[in-house]
Amino acid sequence: MRVVRFGFGARVAAAFGALALLLVALGIEVSLSVEDIHIEVRRVMEEHREEAFSRDILHEMTMFKGRMESLGDSRPSNEQRESFRAFMREAERCLIELESGPIGDDPSREEHVESESRLLGALRDDIGTLQRAIDANSPELAELVEVARRHAYVLNEEMREESRNTGTAMREEARRVRLAVLATTAVALAVLALLSWMFWRSVVKPVQALRAGVKRISGGDLGHRVPVHSNDEVGELAREFNRMSDELHGMRTGLEQRVEERTREFVRAARLAGLGTMAAGIAHEINNPLASIASCAEGLERRLAKGAVDGEAQREYLRIIAKEAYRAHEITSRLLDFARAENGVRVSFGAEELMRELRVLLEHRLRSRQLELDVQIETELPRLSGNPSEVKQVLLNLIHNAIDASPQGGRVMVRWTREGGDVRTEVEDQGPGIPVELRERIFDPFFTTKEPGQGTGLGLAIVHRIVTAHRGRVDVLDTGHGALFRIQLPLE
Repeated sequence: MRVVRFGFGARVAAAFGALALLLVALGIEVSLSVEDIHIEVRRVMEEHREEAFSRDILHEMTMFKGRMESLGDSRPSNEQRESFRAFMREAERCLIELESGPIGDDPSREEHVESESRLLGALRDDIGTLQRAIDANSPELAELVEVARRHAYVLNEEMREESRNTGTAMREEARRVRLAVLATTAVALAVLALLSWMFWRSVVKPVQALRAGVKRISGGDLGHRVPVHSNDEVGELAREFNRMSDELHGMRTGLEQRVEERTREFVRAARLAGLGTMAAGIAHEINNPLASIASCAEGLERRLAKGAVDGEAQREYLRIIAKEAYRAHEITSRLLDFARAENGVRVSFGAEELMRELRVLLEHRLRSRQLELDVQIETELPRLSGNPSEVKQVLLNLIHNAIDASPQGGRVMVRWTREGGDVRTEVEDQGPGIPVELRERIFDPFFTTKEPGQGTGLGLAIVHRIVTAHRGRVDVLDTGHGALFRIQLPLE
Protein backbone atom coordinates (compact mmCIF):
# COMPACT_ATOMS: atom_id res chain seq x y z
CA MET A 1 0.00 0.00 0.00
CA ARG A 2 1.40 3.38 -1.04
CA VAL A 3 1.79 5.86 1.84
CA VAL A 4 0.23 9.25 1.13
CA ARG A 5 1.86 12.02 3.20
CA PHE A 6 -0.67 14.73 2.41
CA GLY A 7 -3.63 12.89 1.01
CA PHE A 8 -7.21 13.89 0.49
CA GLY A 9 -8.12 13.41 4.13
CA ALA A 10 -5.34 15.78 5.25
CA ARG A 11 -6.36 18.37 2.66
CA VAL A 12 -10.00 18.22 3.71
CA ALA A 13 -8.98 18.47 7.39
CA ALA A 14 -6.83 21.53 6.62
CA ALA A 15 -9.64 23.17 4.64
CA PHE A 16 -12.16 22.47 7.38
CA GLY A 17 -9.69 23.80 9.96
CA ALA A 18 -9.32 27.04 8.01
CA LEU A 19 -13.08 27.29 7.71
CA ALA A 20 -13.46 26.68 11.44
CA LEU A 21 -10.92 29.44 12.20
CA LEU A 22 -12.82 31.82 9.95
CA LEU A 23 -16.08 30.95 11.67
CA VAL A 24 -14.46 31.50 15.09
CA ALA A 25 -13.11 34.85 13.89
CA LEU A 26 -16.53 35.73 12.57
CA GLY A 27 -18.09 34.79 15.88
CA ILE A 28 -15.59 36.91 17.85
CA GLU A 29 -16.05 39.87 15.50
CA VAL A 30 -19.83 39.64 15.73
CA SER A 31 -19.68 39.33 19.53
CA LEU A 32 -17.44 42.40 19.91
CA SER A 33 -19.49 44.36 17.40
CA VAL A 34 -22.71 43.51 19.19
CA GLU A 35 -21.16 44.75 22.44
CA ASP A 36 -20.13 48.01 20.74
CA ILE A 37 -23.60 48.47 19.29
CA HIS A 38 -25.09 47.73 22.71
CA ILE A 39 -22.96 50.53 24.22
CA GLU A 40 -23.98 52.91 21.45
CA VAL A 41 -27.64 52.05 21.96
CA ARG A 42 -27.32 52.75 25.69
CA ARG A 43 -25.56 56.03 24.89
CA VAL A 44 -28.34 57.05 22.49
CA MET A 45 -31.00 56.19 25.03
CA GLU A 46 -29.19 58.08 27.77
CA GLU A 47 -28.73 61.14 25.56
CA HIS A 48 -32.42 61.08 24.64
CA ARG A 49 -33.28 60.88 28.33
CA GLU A 50 -30.97 63.78 29.20
CA GLU A 51 -32.27 65.80 26.27
CA ALA A 52 -35.85 65.28 27.48
CA PHE A 53 -35.06 66.45 31.05
CA SER A 54 -32.98 69.40 29.86
CA ARG A 55 -35.86 70.38 27.61
CA ASP A 56 -38.22 70.23 30.60
CA ILE A 57 -35.87 72.46 32.64
CA LEU A 58 -35.68 74.94 29.74
CA HIS A 59 -39.46 74.87 29.53
CA GLU A 60 -39.88 75.64 33.25
CA MET A 61 -37.36 78.50 33.03
CA THR A 62 -39.07 79.90 29.96
CA MET A 63 -42.46 79.76 31.67
CA PHE A 64 -40.95 81.46 34.74
CA LYS A 65 -39.46 84.21 32.57
CA GLY A 66 -42.77 84.74 30.75
CA ARG A 67 -44.61 85.21 34.04
CA MET A 68 -42.00 87.71 35.20
CA GLU A 69 -42.25 89.67 31.97
CA SER A 70 -46.05 89.84 32.37
CA LEU A 71 -45.62 91.56 35.75
CA GLY A 72 -43.54 94.41 34.36
CA ASP A 73 -42.13 96.61 37.17
CA SER A 74 -44.61 95.45 39.81
CA ARG A 75 -43.76 93.05 42.57
CA PRO A 76 -45.20 89.48 42.42
CA SER A 77 -47.97 88.62 44.85
CA ASN A 78 -47.81 85.75 47.26
CA GLU A 79 -49.90 83.59 44.93
CA GLN A 80 -47.59 84.35 42.01
CA ARG A 81 -44.52 83.62 44.10
CA GLU A 82 -46.07 80.22 44.94
CA SER A 83 -46.38 79.43 41.21
CA PHE A 84 -42.71 80.48 40.82
CA ARG A 85 -41.79 78.03 43.57
CA ALA A 86 -43.71 75.30 41.60
CA PHE A 87 -41.60 76.09 38.52
CA MET A 88 -38.46 75.75 40.61
CA ARG A 89 -39.60 72.47 42.21
CA GLU A 90 -40.25 70.92 38.76
CA ALA A 91 -36.94 72.23 37.42
CA GLU A 92 -35.17 70.92 40.52
CA ARG A 93 -36.81 67.51 40.02
CA CYS A 94 -35.58 67.33 36.38
CA LEU A 95 -32.16 68.50 37.57
CA ILE A 96 -32.04 65.69 40.15
CA GLU A 97 -32.93 63.17 37.39
CA LEU A 98 -30.14 64.53 35.23
CA GLU A 99 -27.61 64.43 38.09
CA SER A 100 -28.61 60.90 39.12
CA GLY A 101 -27.46 59.58 35.71
CA PRO A 102 -28.21 56.11 34.21
CA ILE A 103 -28.35 52.81 36.09
CA GLY A 104 -24.86 51.31 35.99
CA ASP A 105 -21.92 52.83 34.12
CA ASP A 106 -22.54 56.05 32.23
CA PRO A 107 -22.08 55.29 28.49
CA SER A 108 -21.60 58.97 27.65
CA ARG A 109 -18.20 60.20 26.49
CA GLU A 110 -15.89 61.78 29.09
CA GLU A 111 -15.78 65.24 27.48
CA HIS A 112 -19.58 65.31 27.42
CA VAL A 113 -19.76 64.22 31.05
CA GLU A 114 -17.41 67.04 32.12
CA SER A 115 -19.40 69.71 30.22
CA GLU A 116 -22.63 68.25 31.52
CA SER A 117 -21.41 68.32 35.13
CA ARG A 118 -20.31 71.95 34.79
CA LEU A 119 -23.66 73.08 33.38
CA LEU A 120 -25.62 71.05 35.92
CA GLY A 121 -23.61 72.67 38.73
CA ALA A 122 -24.36 76.12 37.33
CA LEU A 123 -28.09 75.28 37.08
CA ARG A 124 -28.04 73.93 40.61
CA ASP A 125 -26.64 77.25 41.82
CA ASP A 126 -29.14 79.19 39.70
CA ILE A 127 -32.09 77.26 41.12
CA GLY A 128 -30.85 77.79 44.68
CA THR A 129 -30.37 81.50 44.07
CA LEU A 130 -33.84 81.77 42.46
CA GLN A 131 -35.49 80.00 45.37
CA ARG A 132 -33.89 82.44 47.86
CA ALA A 133 -34.78 85.41 45.66
CA ILE A 134 -38.44 84.25 45.49
CA ASP A 135 -38.58 83.92 49.24
CA ALA A 136 -37.05 87.41 49.65
CA ASN A 137 -39.16 88.85 46.80
CA SER A 138 -35.93 90.29 45.40
CA PRO A 139 -36.14 92.97 42.69
CA GLU A 140 -33.35 91.09 40.79
CA LEU A 141 -35.61 88.07 40.25
CA ALA A 142 -36.10 88.76 36.50
CA GLU A 143 -32.34 88.99 35.88
CA LEU A 144 -31.67 85.82 37.84
CA VAL A 145 -34.38 83.95 35.82
CA GLU A 146 -32.77 85.08 32.55
CA VAL A 147 -29.36 83.80 33.69
CA ALA A 148 -30.85 80.41 34.68
CA ARG A 149 -32.82 80.22 31.39
CA ARG A 150 -29.61 80.84 29.36
CA HIS A 151 -27.82 78.09 31.30
CA ALA A 152 -30.80 75.73 30.66
CA TYR A 153 -30.78 76.68 26.95
CA VAL A 154 -27.04 75.92 26.63
CA LEU A 155 -27.52 72.60 28.44
CA ASN A 156 -30.42 71.63 26.18
CA GLU A 157 -28.50 72.54 23.02
CA GLU A 158 -25.53 70.49 24.15
CA MET A 159 -27.80 67.58 24.98
CA ARG A 160 -29.42 67.78 21.53
CA GLU A 161 -26.05 67.95 19.81
CA GLU A 162 -24.77 65.00 21.79
CA SER A 163 -27.94 63.05 20.96
CA ARG A 164 -27.43 63.70 17.25
CA ASN A 165 -23.76 62.73 17.53
CA THR A 166 -24.54 59.47 19.32
CA GLY A 167 -27.16 58.60 16.66
CA THR A 168 -24.60 59.21 13.90
CA ALA A 169 -21.98 57.22 15.82
CA MET A 170 -24.39 54.31 16.23
CA ARG A 171 -25.17 54.29 12.49
CA GLU A 172 -21.46 54.34 11.70
CA GLU A 173 -20.82 51.51 14.13
CA ALA A 174 -23.67 49.48 12.61
CA ARG A 175 -22.25 50.08 9.14
CA ARG A 176 -18.79 49.03 10.28
CA VAL A 177 -20.18 45.86 11.87
CA ARG A 178 -22.19 45.07 8.74
CA LEU A 179 -19.12 45.48 6.52
CA ALA A 180 -16.99 43.38 8.88
CA VAL A 181 -19.58 40.59 9.00
CA LEU A 182 -20.06 40.69 5.23
CA ALA A 183 -16.31 40.57 4.62
CA THR A 184 -15.82 37.67 7.01
CA THR A 185 -18.84 35.86 5.54
CA ALA A 186 -17.53 36.39 2.00
CA VAL A 187 -14.17 34.92 2.97
CA ALA A 188 -15.92 31.97 4.66
CA LEU A 189 -18.07 31.39 1.56
CA ALA A 190 -14.97 31.54 -0.65
CA VAL A 191 -13.26 28.95 1.54
CA LEU A 192 -16.43 26.84 1.50
CA ALA A 193 -16.61 27.10 -2.31
CA LEU A 194 -12.95 26.09 -2.55
CA LEU A 195 -13.61 23.17 -0.24
CA SER A 196 -16.65 22.13 -2.31
CA TRP A 197 -14.59 22.29 -5.50
CA MET A 198 -11.84 20.22 -3.88
CA PHE A 199 -14.41 17.68 -2.69
CA TRP A 200 -16.02 17.48 -6.15
CA ARG A 201 -12.67 17.17 -7.93
CA SER A 202 -11.08 14.79 -5.43
CA VAL A 203 -14.06 12.64 -4.45
CA VAL A 204 -17.26 13.16 -6.44
CA LYS A 205 -15.69 13.07 -9.90
CA PRO A 206 -13.47 10.01 -9.21
CA VAL A 207 -16.40 8.21 -7.53
CA GLN A 208 -18.58 8.93 -10.58
CA ALA A 209 -15.83 7.48 -12.78
CA LEU A 210 -15.66 4.42 -10.50
CA ARG A 211 -19.44 4.01 -10.65
CA ALA A 212 -19.40 4.23 -14.46
CA GLY A 213 -16.54 1.72 -14.47
CA VAL A 214 -18.51 -0.67 -12.25
CA LYS A 215 -21.50 -0.43 -14.61
CA ARG A 216 -19.31 -1.18 -17.64
CA ILE A 217 -17.61 -4.09 -15.91
CA SER A 218 -20.96 -5.47 -14.72
CA GLY A 219 -22.08 -5.17 -18.34
CA GLY A 220 -19.19 -7.42 -19.39
CA ASP A 221 -16.53 -4.87 -20.40
CA LEU A 222 -13.79 -6.23 -18.16
CA GLY A 223 -11.15 -4.42 -20.19
CA HIS A 224 -12.40 -1.02 -19.01
CA ARG A 225 -10.04 1.06 -16.84
CA VAL A 226 -10.80 4.18 -14.79
CA PRO A 227 -8.42 7.18 -15.00
CA VAL A 228 -6.16 7.92 -12.01
CA HIS A 229 -5.84 11.67 -11.38
CA SER A 230 -4.21 11.83 -7.94
CA ASN A 231 -1.91 10.08 -5.52
CA ASP A 232 -4.26 10.31 -2.55
CA GLU A 233 -6.64 7.73 -1.11
CA VAL A 234 -9.12 8.11 -3.97
CA GLY A 235 -6.35 7.63 -6.53
CA GLU A 236 -5.21 4.52 -4.65
CA LEU A 237 -8.80 3.25 -4.78
CA ALA A 238 -8.86 3.79 -8.57
CA ARG A 239 -5.58 1.86 -8.94
CA GLU A 240 -6.94 -0.99 -6.83
CA PHE A 241 -10.09 -0.98 -8.98
CA ASN A 242 -8.00 -1.27 -12.15
CA ARG A 243 -5.99 -4.12 -10.62
CA MET A 244 -9.23 -5.88 -9.72
CA SER A 245 -10.48 -5.37 -13.28
CA ASP A 246 -7.26 -6.86 -14.68
CA GLU A 247 -7.62 -9.88 -12.42
CA LEU A 248 -11.28 -10.34 -13.39
CA HIS A 249 -10.38 -10.03 -17.05
CA GLY A 250 -7.71 -12.69 -16.67
CA MET A 251 -10.01 -14.94 -14.69
CA ARG A 252 -12.80 -14.59 -17.24
CA THR A 253 -10.44 -15.33 -20.13
CA GLY A 254 -9.21 -18.48 -18.41
CA LEU A 255 -12.76 -19.44 -17.43
CA GLU A 256 -14.02 -18.93 -20.98
CA GLN A 257 -11.28 -21.16 -22.30
CA ARG A 258 -12.13 -23.87 -19.79
CA VAL A 259 -15.86 -23.48 -20.47
CA GLU A 260 -15.22 -23.71 -24.21
CA GLU A 261 -13.20 -26.88 -23.72
CA ARG A 262 -15.86 -28.41 -21.43
CA THR A 263 -18.60 -27.33 -23.83
CA ARG A 264 -16.91 -29.07 -26.73
CA GLU A 265 -16.57 -32.19 -24.61
CA PHE A 266 -20.18 -31.93 -23.47
CA VAL A 267 -21.50 -31.36 -27.00
CA ARG A 268 -19.47 -34.33 -28.19
CA ALA A 269 -20.84 -36.50 -25.38
CA ALA A 270 -24.39 -35.19 -25.93
CA ARG A 271 -24.17 -35.97 -29.63
CA LEU A 272 -22.98 -39.48 -28.88
CA ALA A 273 -25.70 -39.91 -26.25
CA GLY A 274 -28.33 -38.49 -28.58
CA LEU A 275 -27.13 -40.68 -31.39
CA GLY A 276 -27.30 -43.70 -29.10
CA THR A 277 -30.80 -42.78 -27.91
CA MET A 278 -32.01 -42.21 -31.46
CA ALA A 279 -30.40 -45.38 -32.68
CA ALA A 280 -32.05 -47.34 -29.85
CA GLY A 281 -35.41 -45.71 -30.60
CA ILE A 282 -35.13 -46.35 -34.32
CA ALA A 283 -34.09 -49.94 -33.68
CA HIS A 284 -36.99 -50.43 -31.27
CA GLU A 285 -39.58 -48.89 -33.59
CA ILE A 286 -38.31 -50.52 -36.77
CA ASN A 287 -37.83 -53.95 -35.16
CA ASN A 288 -41.56 -54.33 -34.49
CA PRO A 289 -42.71 -54.06 -38.13
CA LEU A 290 -39.63 -55.98 -39.31
CA ALA A 291 -40.42 -58.79 -36.87
CA SER A 292 -43.98 -58.91 -38.15
CA ILE A 293 -42.76 -58.97 -41.78
CA ALA A 294 -40.22 -61.70 -41.02
CA SER A 295 -42.78 -63.77 -39.09
CA CYS A 296 -45.32 -63.54 -41.93
CA ALA A 297 -42.68 -64.34 -44.55
CA GLU A 298 -41.50 -67.42 -42.60
CA GLY A 299 -45.06 -68.62 -42.02
CA LEU A 300 -45.91 -68.13 -45.68
CA GLU A 301 -42.72 -69.96 -46.69
CA ARG A 302 -43.56 -72.95 -44.43
CA ARG A 303 -47.08 -73.20 -45.79
CA LEU A 304 -45.79 -73.02 -49.36
CA ALA A 305 -43.25 -75.77 -48.60
CA LYS A 306 -46.03 -77.99 -47.27
CA GLY A 307 -48.32 -77.03 -50.14
CA ALA A 308 -51.02 -76.20 -47.60
CA VAL A 309 -51.53 -72.55 -48.39
CA ASP A 310 -54.65 -71.24 -50.06
CA GLY A 311 -55.24 -67.94 -51.79
CA GLU A 312 -57.02 -66.33 -48.82
CA ALA A 313 -54.20 -67.13 -46.36
CA GLN A 314 -51.62 -65.94 -48.86
CA ARG A 315 -53.45 -62.62 -49.27
CA GLU A 316 -53.66 -62.22 -45.47
CA TYR A 317 -49.91 -62.75 -45.07
CA LEU A 318 -49.17 -60.30 -47.89
CA ARG A 319 -51.60 -57.74 -46.44
CA ILE A 320 -49.83 -57.87 -43.06
CA ILE A 321 -46.42 -57.61 -44.71
CA ALA A 322 -47.55 -54.53 -46.70
CA LYS A 323 -49.11 -52.93 -43.60
CA GLU A 324 -45.95 -53.37 -41.55
CA ALA A 325 -43.79 -52.12 -44.42
CA TYR A 326 -45.92 -48.95 -44.64
CA ARG A 327 -45.61 -48.62 -40.87
CA ALA A 328 -41.79 -48.72 -41.17
CA HIS A 329 -42.06 -46.14 -43.96
CA GLU A 330 -44.17 -43.89 -41.70
CA ILE A 331 -41.55 -44.14 -38.96
CA THR A 332 -38.74 -43.12 -41.30
CA SER A 333 -40.84 -40.30 -42.78
CA ARG A 334 -41.58 -38.88 -39.37
CA LEU A 335 -37.93 -39.24 -38.48
CA LEU A 336 -37.03 -37.18 -41.55
CA ASP A 337 -39.63 -34.55 -40.58
CA PHE A 338 -38.13 -34.34 -37.11
CA ALA A 339 -34.56 -34.02 -38.43
CA ARG A 340 -35.41 -31.42 -41.11
CA ALA A 341 -33.72 -28.10 -40.14
CA GLU A 342 -35.29 -25.74 -42.69
CA ASN A 343 -38.67 -24.25 -41.89
CA GLY A 344 -39.73 -23.30 -45.39
CA VAL A 345 -40.95 -19.93 -46.63
CA ARG A 346 -42.67 -17.69 -44.08
CA VAL A 347 -45.91 -16.08 -45.23
CA SER A 348 -48.85 -14.33 -43.61
CA PHE A 349 -51.85 -16.51 -42.76
CA GLY A 350 -54.94 -16.35 -40.59
CA ALA A 351 -56.36 -18.70 -37.98
CA GLU A 352 -59.79 -19.01 -39.69
CA GLU A 353 -58.47 -20.37 -42.99
CA LEU A 354 -56.11 -22.74 -41.16
CA MET A 355 -58.92 -24.21 -39.06
CA ARG A 356 -61.17 -24.62 -42.13
CA GLU A 357 -58.54 -26.84 -43.77
CA LEU A 358 -58.04 -28.82 -40.55
CA ARG A 359 -61.80 -29.48 -40.19
CA VAL A 360 -61.81 -31.14 -43.62
CA LEU A 361 -58.83 -33.35 -42.70
CA LEU A 362 -60.26 -34.31 -39.30
CA GLU A 363 -63.91 -34.74 -40.27
CA HIS A 364 -63.75 -38.53 -40.77
CA ARG A 365 -61.91 -39.23 -37.47
CA LEU A 366 -64.20 -36.96 -35.51
CA ARG A 367 -67.32 -38.60 -36.94
CA SER A 368 -65.97 -42.10 -36.27
CA ARG A 369 -65.28 -41.23 -32.60
CA GLN A 370 -68.52 -39.21 -32.31
CA LEU A 371 -66.53 -36.16 -31.13
CA GLU A 372 -67.23 -32.45 -31.56
CA LEU A 373 -64.48 -30.00 -32.53
CA ASP A 374 -65.20 -26.68 -30.74
CA VAL A 375 -63.14 -23.86 -32.29
CA GLN A 376 -63.13 -20.40 -30.64
CA ILE A 377 -61.26 -17.57 -32.42
CA GLU A 378 -61.01 -14.10 -30.89
CA THR A 379 -62.54 -11.37 -33.02
CA GLU A 380 -60.07 -9.24 -35.01
CA LEU A 381 -57.25 -11.66 -34.22
CA PRO A 382 -54.08 -10.50 -36.06
CA ARG A 383 -52.62 -12.63 -38.81
CA LEU A 384 -49.52 -14.69 -38.12
CA SER A 385 -46.23 -14.79 -40.01
CA GLY A 386 -44.71 -18.24 -40.47
CA ASN A 387 -44.96 -21.52 -42.33
CA PRO A 388 -48.68 -22.40 -42.43
CA SER A 389 -47.96 -26.04 -43.42
CA GLU A 390 -45.80 -26.58 -40.35
CA VAL A 391 -48.26 -24.83 -38.04
CA LYS A 392 -51.02 -27.00 -39.55
CA GLN A 393 -48.89 -30.09 -38.84
CA VAL A 394 -48.47 -28.94 -35.20
CA LEU A 395 -52.23 -28.55 -34.71
CA LEU A 396 -52.97 -31.78 -36.61
CA ASN A 397 -50.67 -33.76 -34.29
CA LEU A 398 -52.14 -32.17 -31.14
CA ILE A 399 -55.77 -32.62 -32.25
CA HIS A 400 -55.09 -36.27 -33.28
CA ASN A 401 -53.70 -36.88 -29.79
CA ALA A 402 -56.73 -35.13 -28.25
CA ILE A 403 -59.07 -37.33 -30.33
CA ASP A 404 -57.22 -40.47 -29.16
CA ALA A 405 -57.46 -39.34 -25.48
CA SER A 406 -61.10 -38.14 -25.46
CA PRO A 407 -63.99 -40.52 -24.79
CA GLN A 408 -66.68 -41.07 -27.43
CA GLY A 409 -69.31 -38.35 -27.45
CA GLY A 410 -66.89 -35.84 -25.92
CA ARG A 411 -65.47 -32.62 -27.23
CA VAL A 412 -62.07 -31.32 -28.37
CA MET A 413 -61.61 -27.55 -27.86
CA VAL A 414 -59.29 -25.26 -29.84
CA ARG A 415 -59.01 -21.63 -28.71
CA TRP A 416 -57.20 -18.76 -30.47
CA THR A 417 -56.58 -15.55 -28.44
CA ARG A 418 -54.16 -12.66 -28.38
CA GLU A 419 -51.81 -12.38 -25.39
CA GLY A 420 -49.73 -9.18 -25.57
CA GLY A 421 -47.44 -9.52 -28.58
CA ASP A 422 -48.22 -13.24 -29.01
CA VAL A 423 -51.02 -15.37 -30.39
CA ARG A 424 -52.00 -18.12 -27.97
CA THR A 425 -53.45 -21.40 -29.29
CA GLU A 426 -54.84 -23.98 -26.84
CA VAL A 427 -55.86 -27.56 -27.64
CA GLU A 428 -57.80 -29.19 -24.79
CA ASP A 429 -59.21 -32.73 -24.55
CA GLN A 430 -61.46 -34.51 -22.05
CA GLY A 431 -59.17 -37.47 -21.46
CA PRO A 432 -57.38 -38.70 -18.32
CA GLY A 433 -54.66 -36.02 -18.54
CA ILE A 434 -50.90 -36.45 -18.34
CA PRO A 435 -49.26 -37.38 -15.03
CA VAL A 436 -46.86 -34.83 -13.58
CA GLU A 437 -43.88 -37.18 -13.70
CA LEU A 438 -44.32 -37.65 -17.48
CA ARG A 439 -44.79 -34.02 -18.54
CA GLU A 440 -41.06 -33.31 -18.78
CA ARG A 441 -40.53 -36.26 -21.14
CA ILE A 442 -43.46 -36.05 -23.51
CA PHE A 443 -41.51 -33.89 -26.00
CA ASP A 444 -38.56 -36.33 -26.10
CA PRO A 445 -38.17 -38.31 -29.34
CA PHE A 446 -39.63 -41.85 -29.25
CA PHE A 447 -41.38 -41.25 -25.92
CA THR A 448 -45.07 -42.22 -26.01
CA THR A 449 -47.78 -43.20 -23.57
CA LYS A 450 -49.74 -45.14 -26.20
CA GLU A 451 -49.86 -48.90 -26.50
CA PRO A 452 -47.02 -50.57 -28.48
CA GLY A 453 -47.65 -50.28 -32.19
CA GLN A 454 -50.06 -47.34 -31.69
CA GLY A 455 -47.54 -44.48 -31.99
CA THR A 456 -43.96 -43.65 -32.99
CA GLY A 457 -43.18 -41.19 -30.15
CA LEU A 458 -42.16 -38.51 -32.67
CA GLY A 459 -45.36 -36.45 -32.98
CA LEU A 460 -44.85 -34.19 -29.94
CA ALA A 461 -41.10 -33.98 -30.62
CA ILE A 462 -41.94 -32.61 -34.09
CA VAL A 463 -44.45 -30.19 -32.49
CA HIS A 464 -41.77 -28.88 -30.12
CA ARG A 465 -39.21 -28.48 -32.93
CA ILE A 466 -41.62 -26.54 -35.20
CA VAL A 467 -42.88 -24.22 -32.42
CA THR A 468 -39.32 -23.50 -31.28
CA ALA A 469 -38.26 -22.78 -34.88
CA HIS A 470 -41.08 -20.19 -35.01
CA ARG A 471 -39.60 -18.52 -31.87
CA GLY A 472 -42.54 -19.68 -29.79
CA ARG A 473 -43.08 -22.05 -26.89
CA VAL A 474 -45.35 -24.98 -26.10
CA ASP A 475 -46.47 -26.06 -22.62
CA VAL A 476 -48.67 -28.82 -21.29
CA LEU A 477 -51.11 -28.30 -18.40
CA ASP A 478 -53.53 -30.49 -16.50
CA THR A 479 -57.00 -28.94 -16.24
CA GLY A 480 -58.32 -31.61 -13.85
CA HIS A 481 -60.60 -33.02 -16.58
CA GLY A 482 -58.10 -33.50 -19.39
CA ALA A 483 -54.82 -32.30 -20.92
CA LEU A 484 -54.29 -28.81 -22.35
CA PHE A 485 -51.48 -27.98 -24.76
CA ARG A 486 -50.75 -24.24 -24.97
CA ILE A 487 -48.77 -22.76 -27.87
CA GLN A 488 -47.58 -19.15 -27.98
CA LEU A 489 -46.32 -17.77 -31.30
CA PRO A 490 -45.03 -14.20 -31.74
CA LEU A 491 -46.97 -11.93 -34.09
CA GLU A 492 -43.82 -10.73 -35.88
